[in-house]
Amino acid sequence: MTATHWQQYKGQIGLWAMVLAVLWWWPEESTSKYSPSEPFIELSSVDVVTVKNTRIAQDIAVTGTIAPVRQTILNARVLGEVKQVFIREGQSVKAGQVLVVQDDRDLVARLQQAEASLLTAKAELALAQQNLDRIKPLQQQNYASSNDLANAERQVDIRHAQVKSAEVSVIQAKQQLADMAVRAPYAGTVSERLVDAGQSVAPNTPLLKLVDLSQVELVAQVAATEVAAIKVGQVIYFTADGYADQTFAGRITRINPVAKAGSRRVDVYALVNNQKGLLRGGLFAKGYVRDDQAQQGVAVPFSAVQERQGQKVVHVIRDNRLVAQEVSVGRRDEAKSLALVTGLQAGERILLLPPLPQNEGRIVRFKDGR
Repeated sequence: MTATHWQQYKGQIGLWAMVLAVLWWWPEESTSKYSPSEPFIELSSVDVVTVKNTRIAQDIAVTGTIAPVRQTILNARVLGEVKQVFIREGQSVKAGQVLVVQDDRDLVARLQQAEASLLTAKAELALAQQNLDRIKPLQQQNYASSNDLANAERQVDIRHAQVKSAEVSVIQAKQQLADMAVRAPYAGTVSERLVDAGQSVAPNTPLLKLVDLSQVELVAQVAATEVAAIKVGQVIYFTADGYADQTFAGRITRINPVAKAGSRRVDVYALVNNQKGLLRGGLFAKGYVRDDQAQQGVAVPFSAVQERQGQKVVHVIRDNRLVAQEVSVGRRDEAKSLALVTGLQAGERILLLPPLPQNEGRIVRFKDGR
């Protein structure tokens, strides 16, 4: 082979080597998931909603006021001047604690007089009994007449009655003397002080107002149209003035059988444990009666449900495509426009409004890149 032929041969070998190298490194044909020409539907984030587990209930809204279960006005029991008041508004008292005392000098003298009258009556009874004991044997020996014996017996009966009367007078005087000290009938808090030392008061004159805040009652008003759904034993959850971030609970114990004439609302009474003393009488409260038949599940807006050939359908975005999903619709919440459905999972995204039929199955893209 001549040098010229060898050079031509080497050139051909190099050319084929270059062709093979190019074929070896040439990239495969693109296999993109979606064809560039495949139609898509473009949505905004306001067109969809993420479904979640929701409690659907027919809770009944109520408003009302807080009132102490036990409250009383302590009155004077006897006529007299107020000697001392030991307590002021807002102070706590114990059961049996003396709160007010009246000047008892007149009653002390009256008691002493009643006790002296009792001693006199007892002495006169003793004398009458001695006289009867003396006449009985004399009458048996015919030294005294039957009239003498009858008179002696009558005198004993009279003296017995006088002793009983004197004893009652002593008891009454002692009771009146004890009533000069007004005591707390139960543990509680003084809400109002109505007298001061030096005032003269008559029987039944108000002295103090006492409340027990360990238990309070929510007096709630319910519309007459909704009261039929309320029963004794249900729970009312509420917030009160000054405690907007705290929820209290009370159990219904009574329902008024008569609606108020003006508002046509019915009073419902719920007992509330108030051991911490946070709630006070007169506070305004707002809450709801919890529905015992409430249901929990995935909820969708009414607008997202479409009826198609007798089936309920919701359009859900799965794998970036718009899919029609059959669902079963359960309990509804008319106030929130939500309904419980089966066939969806919490966290899935659905369309708020049904799409045009030609858009079902299409790729979904979002304007805001969501």
